[in-house]
Amino acid sequence: MKKILAAFIVLSLVVLNLSCKKDKPTEFDIDYTSTLTIPSTSITVNVPADFDSPEIPTNSKDKFTSEKTFQNLVDEIKLTKFDLSVANGNLNFLKSLSIYLKTSGLGDVLIASKTSIPQGVSSLAMDLQDVNIKEYIFKDKIQFRVTVTIQTGLAAAQQLKMDRTVHVKAKLVK
Repeated sequence: MKKILAAFIVLSLVVLNLSCKKDKPTEFDIDYTSTLTIPSTSITVNVPADFDSPEIPTNSKDKFTSEKTFQNLVDEIKLTKFDLSVANGNLNFLKSLSIYLKTSGLGDVLIASKTSIPQGVSSLAMDLQDVNIKEYIFKDKIQFRVTVTIQTGLAAAQQLKMDRTVHVKAKLVK
């Protein structure tokens, strides 16, 4: 009788353990859009120049909440898209560019670049770096440092539209 009771208790514990909720993974995207102005003055052909974007709110806490997760449950955030475009004209003035993510308390990290820009295009997809940027997205605001090299002089300032998507891998709140 004791053996049957012991077997029943062990079996009950196994069934309860298997039926308990495990951490369920979730994945979702966060899209961002911002602009950066490349001035026509103070930039020299074939000489790299740095420009900082305005600060951009991440709104990550709100997005995490709407996706039923929290910051401490996020495993990884990686950039999956970084597109540049101009509303008027084309990107012929650009020779190359590198984009760094920055925020307070963390060093700049290279996230995207393009060393060969085709002629006649008004938009392009950047070549992405495989880096986990979760600590940056956890901050309230982020900024971009863009290093550009132009191949022709600029008659007027150029407004670059930057569309980005980050992919979040996390666990759901229990």
